Amino acid sequence: MNHPSPPVKYVRTPRGDIAYRVTGEGPANLLLVNPMSRSIETLWDYPANAAMLDKLAQGHRLIMFDRRGCGISDPLPSDVPPTWEDWLEDILTVVDHLGATEVSLLAERDAAAASMLFAGSHPDRVRALVLGNTSARFRVAPGYPCGESDERSDQLSAMWDTAWGTERMVSQTREMLTSDPEYVRWVMRMQRVSYSPRRAGTEFRYIINFDARSVLSAIHAPTLILHRREFAVIPVAHAHYLAEHITPAKLAVLPGGDMDVLVPGDDSTLDLIGRFLGSLGPVTRSERALTTVLCLGIAQSEQLAANLGHARWQDLLVRQRAIVRAELARFDGHEATRSSEGFLVSFDGPARALRFARTVRQVLRDQLRLEIRAGAHTGECARAGDKLSGPAVEIGLAVLLAAQAGEVLATSAVKDLGVGSGIELRELGAQILKGVPGRWELYALEG
Repeated sequence: MNHPSPPVKYVRTPRGDIAYRVTGEGPANLLLVNPMSRSIETLWDYPANAAMLDKLAQGHRLIMFDRRGCGISDPLPSDVPPTWEDWLEDILTVVDHLGATEVSLLAERDAAAASMLFAGSHPDRVRALVLGNTSARFRVAPGYPCGESDERSDQLSAMWDTAWGTERMVSQTREMLTSDPEYVRWVMRMQRVSYSPRRAGTEFRYIINFDARSVLSAIHAPTLILHRREFAVIPVAHAHYLAEHITPAKLAVLPGGDMDVLVPGDDSTLDLIGRFLGSLGPVTRSERALTTVLCLGIAQSEQLAANLGHARWQDLLVRQRAIVRAELARFDGHEATRSSEGFLVSFDGPARALRFARTVRQVLRDQLRLEIRAGAHTGECARAGDKLSGPAVEIGLAVLLAAQAGEVLATSAVKDLGVGSGIELRELGAQILKGVPGRWELYALEG
């Protein structure tokens, strides 16, 4: 049976074009978020996979795209891996471009982290999540014994560097269809189209350092977790952790050890997904969303105002506000509330918030000889118009109060979600924050 591929189209962004394809005419939107080994350029080249995509599209408008830096979307510099925030931005760009106000997301392996971030950050847009062969984090850590050791992580990184796009890579990560030479050739070509070996290794090393545990409690969409029982790269214990920490989650453990949950010809998995998506109701409206809040103030403001006098102080505030707002627009942040000399601002992700803070700190030093202090935290916030409230705001304000002149401090949630972004954070240890129970691990922004 012939399964024609839909046309490739592009959506333009200031930082590169994103390639996408759409098939199916169903009333509901299903976004297939491709992991690093797939490109929309080659998805229809293997007939059984084309047939599987056609089945997924039944009753849906099936949307697929190549994230920037992958496949046939615009490339990125070879030494600058994209961050999870970039991928989240790509998801938002594509669904907005297509007018998809509500989507279900189907994501495997590394694609799942950006999808979980999207579900937490934009709960009103997500009908459901389907996560396949993935984890909240990869490496072992306190409270996360199912993670891999550093030695095992290094071994896998080396394999991605040396075996990417080869028959060896296919044989060691996929078992269900390796007896089919056409399938093996297709997977090898798809990997080569997606990434070069060096880029794949760089990306893998970024992926295995990510930690999304702080995101899980912010996911309120119905979630189906699928995991292959013998998948060695990410053992099934990771799936059990996800199911325990995402409240509306169901777990289905599948036979085999294949890297893919979506294996061409495996109709039983498609049936599971179809029944789950078919049982969904309308999107549950949430008052809260995952947000990175940044509380920013002028250091030693009272003393500075007294030294300058009223007129000069007011002039300094006007200039300071103009600089902060200009940089806020450049980094796609949102102003929530403002005091006489401070700001409460928000971002979709922590890396952008920290880059904004670092830039504002330097510009204010250079242009106004002014020192700021700031506190950042990522958590759930309630938004009413331009106002933010909730525990994340209270924690952000408490972190601000702990900061000295010139310091930008962040919690471990910010540090964990910003890993791999190239931003250096210096560990300060556990501290008591004013008005917030418990002890909090804090980190200082370097640079």
